Amino acid sequence: MFIEMKLWELKALVNQGEGQTIEFKRKAAFPEKIVKEIVAFANSNGGYLLIGVDDNGEIPGLKHLEEEKFVLEQAIKTHIRPAVKFKNSAVPVNEKRSVLVCRVYENRRKPIYYLPDPGSRGAVYIRLDDKSIRASREMVEIFRGQRRKKGIHIHYGEKETILMRYLDRHKRVTVNQFREAAHISKREASDTLVRLVLSNILQVSAGEKTDWYQATEPYN
Repeated sequence: MFIEMKLWELKALVNQGEGQTIEFKRKAAFPEKIVKEIVAFANSNGGYLLIGVDDNGEIPGLKHLEEEKFVLEQAIKTHIRPAVKFKNSAVPVNEKRSVLVCRVYENRRKPIYYLPDPGSRGAVYIRLDDKSIRASREMVEIFRGQRRKKGIHIHYGEKETILMRYLDRHKRVTVNQFREAAHISKREASDTLVRLVLSNILQVSAGEKTDWYQATEPYN
Protein backbone atom coordinates (compact mmCIF):
# COMPACT_ATOMS: atom_id res chain seq x y z
CA MET A 1 0.00 0.00 0.00
CA PHE A 2 1.40 3.38 -1.01
CA ILE A 3 0.97 6.65 0.85
CA GLU A 4 1.62 10.07 -0.59
CA MET A 5 4.82 11.91 0.28
CA LYS A 6 6.25 15.00 -1.41
CA LEU A 7 9.90 15.50 -2.31
CA TRP A 8 10.22 18.36 0.17
CA GLU A 9 8.90 16.10 2.91
CA LEU A 10 11.49 13.46 2.01
CA LYS A 11 14.29 16.04 2.07
CA ALA A 12 13.09 17.26 5.47
CA LEU A 13 13.41 13.71 6.81
CA VAL A 14 16.86 13.27 5.26
CA ASN A 15 18.03 16.58 6.73
CA GLN A 16 17.26 15.26 10.21
CA GLY A 17 19.87 12.55 9.68
CA GLU A 18 19.77 8.98 10.90
CA GLY A 19 18.47 8.61 14.44
CA GLN A 20 15.90 6.99 16.68
CA THR A 21 13.18 7.05 14.00
CA ILE A 22 15.09 7.41 10.71
CA GLU A 23 17.35 4.97 8.84
CA PHE A 24 18.99 5.36 5.41
CA LYS A 25 19.67 2.47 3.03
CA ARG A 26 21.18 2.76 -0.45
CA LYS A 27 19.38 -0.33 -1.77
CA ALA A 28 17.36 -3.29 -0.55
CA ALA A 29 20.17 -5.61 -1.69
CA PHE A 30 20.55 -7.15 1.79
CA PRO A 31 16.92 -7.58 2.90
CA GLU A 32 17.79 -9.51 6.08
CA LYS A 33 19.69 -6.50 7.42
CA ILE A 34 16.85 -4.17 6.47
CA VAL A 35 14.31 -6.43 8.18
CA LYS A 36 16.22 -6.06 11.47
CA GLU A 37 15.77 -2.29 11.18
CA ILE A 38 12.03 -2.73 10.62
CA VAL A 39 11.74 -5.08 13.61
CA ALA A 40 13.63 -2.55 15.75
CA PHE A 41 11.29 0.27 14.70
CA ALA A 42 8.21 -1.86 15.41
CA ASN A 43 9.53 -2.76 18.88
CA SER A 44 10.36 0.88 19.64
CA ASN A 45 8.68 4.11 18.55
CA GLY A 46 8.18 3.33 14.87
CA GLY A 47 10.16 5.11 12.17
CA TYR A 48 11.04 5.75 8.54
CA LEU A 49 13.25 3.50 6.43
CA LEU A 50 14.47 5.51 3.43
CA ILE A 51 15.71 3.25 0.64
CA GLY A 52 17.64 5.12 -2.04
CA VAL A 53 19.47 7.44 0.36
CA ASP A 54 23.21 7.22 1.13
CA ASP A 55 24.61 7.33 4.66
CA ASN A 56 25.95 10.84 3.99
CA GLY A 57 22.47 12.13 3.16
CA GLU A 58 22.85 12.17 -0.62
CA ILE A 59 19.67 11.10 -2.44
CA PRO A 60 20.58 9.12 -5.59
CA GLY A 61 17.25 7.26 -5.55
CA LEU A 62 16.42 3.88 -7.03
CA LYS A 63 16.33 3.09 -10.72
CA HIS A 64 14.15 -0.01 -10.33
CA LEU A 65 11.83 0.93 -7.48
CA GLU A 66 9.24 -1.80 -8.05
CA GLU A 67 11.93 -4.49 -7.85
CA GLU A 68 13.28 -3.02 -4.62
CA LYS A 69 9.75 -2.79 -3.21
CA PHE A 70 9.10 -6.45 -4.05
CA VAL A 71 12.33 -7.57 -2.38
CA LEU A 72 11.52 -5.56 0.74
CA GLU A 73 7.94 -6.80 1.06
CA GLN A 74 8.97 -10.43 0.52
CA ALA A 75 11.62 -10.09 3.23
CA ILE A 76 9.08 -8.59 5.65
CA LYS A 77 6.65 -11.41 4.90
CA THR A 78 9.29 -14.12 5.35
CA HIS A 79 11.44 -12.90 8.22
CA ILE A 80 9.11 -11.07 10.66
CA ARG A 81 6.65 -12.52 13.17
CA PRO A 82 4.10 -11.43 14.15
CA ALA A 83 3.19 -9.14 11.27
CA VAL A 84 4.13 -5.47 11.46
CA LYS A 85 2.14 -2.53 10.19
CA PHE A 86 3.88 -0.50 7.50
CA LYS A 87 3.09 1.70 4.51
CA ASN A 88 5.22 2.57 1.50
CA SER A 89 5.65 5.80 -0.38
CA ALA A 90 7.41 6.23 -3.74
CA VAL A 91 8.98 9.69 -3.93
CA PRO A 92 10.38 10.68 -7.37
CA VAL A 93 13.69 12.57 -7.16
CA ASN A 94 14.02 12.99 -10.94
CA GLU A 95 12.52 11.55 -14.13
CA LYS A 96 14.27 8.19 -13.75
CA ARG A 97 14.77 7.61 -10.02
CA SER A 98 12.68 7.48 -6.85
CA VAL A 99 13.15 6.85 -3.15
CA LEU A 100 11.16 4.11 -1.43
CA VAL A 101 9.96 5.33 1.97
CA CYS A 102 8.82 2.58 4.32
CA ARG A 103 6.86 3.99 7.25
CA VAL A 104 6.95 1.46 10.10
CA TYR A 105 4.49 1.80 12.97
CA GLU A 106 5.14 0.89 16.58
CA ASN A 107 3.51 -2.44 17.34
CA ARG A 108 1.12 -2.54 20.27
CA ARG A 109 1.78 -6.22 20.98
CA LYS A 110 5.48 -6.72 21.46
CA PRO A 111 7.91 -8.33 21.00
CA ILE A 112 8.28 -8.56 17.23
CA TYR A 113 10.83 -11.16 16.12
CA TYR A 114 13.33 -11.30 13.28
CA LEU A 115 13.45 -14.86 11.92
CA PRO A 116 16.69 -15.69 10.03
CA ASP A 117 14.92 -18.75 8.63
CA PRO A 118 11.22 -19.66 8.55
CA GLY A 119 10.41 -21.68 11.66
CA SER A 120 13.48 -20.49 13.56
CA ARG A 121 13.21 -19.15 17.10
CA GLY A 122 14.06 -15.61 16.06
CA ALA A 123 15.61 -12.59 17.77
CA VAL A 124 14.22 -9.31 19.06
CA TYR A 125 15.73 -5.98 18.02
CA ILE A 126 15.08 -2.51 19.39
CA ARG A 127 16.09 0.98 18.27
CA LEU A 128 18.76 2.86 20.23
CA ASP A 129 19.57 6.25 18.74
CA ASP A 130 20.77 5.52 15.17
CA LYS A 131 21.36 1.79 15.75
CA SER A 132 19.23 -1.31 15.81
CA ILE A 133 20.48 -3.57 18.61
CA ARG A 134 19.50 -6.98 19.87
CA ALA A 135 17.26 -6.70 22.91
CA SER A 136 18.39 -8.17 26.20
CA ARG A 137 16.60 -11.10 27.80
CA GLU A 138 15.13 -8.66 30.31
CA MET A 139 13.71 -6.36 27.62
CA VAL A 140 12.07 -9.32 25.89
CA GLU A 141 10.51 -10.48 29.17
CA ILE A 142 9.27 -6.94 29.87
CA PHE A 143 7.63 -6.85 26.42
CA ARG A 144 5.97 -10.19 27.09
CA GLY A 145 4.77 -9.10 30.52
CA GLN A 146 3.32 -5.84 29.16
CA ARG A 147 1.47 -7.83 26.52
CA ARG A 148 -0.15 -10.11 29.13
CA LYS A 149 -1.37 -7.08 31.11
CA LYS A 150 -1.68 -9.10 34.30
CA GLY A 151 -1.06 -7.74 37.76
CA ILE A 152 2.36 -8.52 39.22
CA HIS A 153 2.59 -9.42 42.90
CA ILE A 154 5.69 -7.96 44.53
CA HIS A 155 6.99 -9.20 47.85
CA TYR A 156 9.51 -6.85 49.44
CA GLY A 157 12.14 -9.14 50.84
CA GLU A 158 15.82 -8.82 51.58
CA LYS A 159 16.95 -8.54 47.96
CA GLU A 160 14.39 -5.84 47.14
CA THR A 161 15.52 -3.87 50.18
CA ILE A 162 19.15 -4.19 49.12
CA LEU A 163 18.21 -3.04 45.61
CA MET A 164 16.38 0.06 46.77
CA ARG A 165 19.20 1.01 49.11
CA TYR A 166 21.64 0.59 46.24
CA LEU A 167 19.50 2.84 44.04
CA ASP A 168 19.26 5.40 46.81
CA ARG A 169 23.06 5.66 46.73
CA HIS A 170 23.85 5.12 43.04
CA LYS A 171 20.57 6.14 41.28
CA ARG A 172 20.76 3.31 38.73
CA VAL A 173 21.80 -0.33 38.52
CA THR A 174 22.49 -3.13 36.04
CA VAL A 175 21.59 -6.80 36.40
CA ASN A 176 25.18 -7.70 37.29
CA GLN A 177 25.51 -4.88 39.82
CA PHE A 178 22.31 -6.01 41.54
CA ARG A 179 23.47 -9.64 41.47
CA GLU A 180 26.75 -8.73 43.17
CA ALA A 181 25.17 -6.40 45.72
CA ALA A 182 22.49 -8.91 46.78
CA HIS A 183 24.66 -12.06 46.40
CA ILE A 184 22.05 -13.78 44.26
CA SER A 185 22.13 -15.56 40.90
CA LYS A 186 22.02 -13.57 37.69
CA ARG A 187 18.68 -15.18 36.79
CA GLU A 188 17.16 -14.20 40.14
CA ALA A 189 18.45 -10.63 39.74
CA SER A 190 17.08 -10.51 36.19
CA ASP A 191 13.65 -11.82 37.14
CA THR A 192 13.39 -9.44 40.09
CA LEU A 193 14.21 -6.38 37.97
CA VAL A 194 11.71 -7.44 35.30
CA ARG A 195 8.92 -7.82 37.89
CA LEU A 196 9.69 -4.41 39.37
CA VAL A 197 9.57 -2.77 35.94
CA LEU A 198 6.23 -4.44 35.18
CA SER A 199 4.96 -3.13 38.54
CA ASN A 200 6.05 0.42 37.61
CA ILE A 201 8.39 0.53 40.59
CA LEU A 202 11.41 0.69 38.28
CA GLN A 203 11.97 1.99 34.78
CA VAL A 204 14.48 0.60 32.32
CA SER A 205 16.74 2.28 29.77
CA ALA A 206 18.12 -0.01 27.08
CA GLY A 207 21.83 0.17 26.35
CA GLU A 208 24.06 -1.23 23.64
CA LYS A 209 26.07 -3.30 26.14
CA THR A 210 23.79 -3.39 29.18
CA ASP A 211 20.43 -2.08 30.36
CA TRP A 212 20.08 0.35 33.27
CA TYR A 213 17.34 0.39 35.88
CA GLN A 214 16.26 3.22 38.15
CA ALA A 215 13.36 4.00 40.44
CA THR A 216 10.30 5.59 38.85
CA GLU A 217 10.08 7.93 41.84
CA PRO A 218 12.38 8.68 44.79
CA TYR A 219 12.63 5.85 47.27
CA ASN A 220 12.35 6.68 50.97
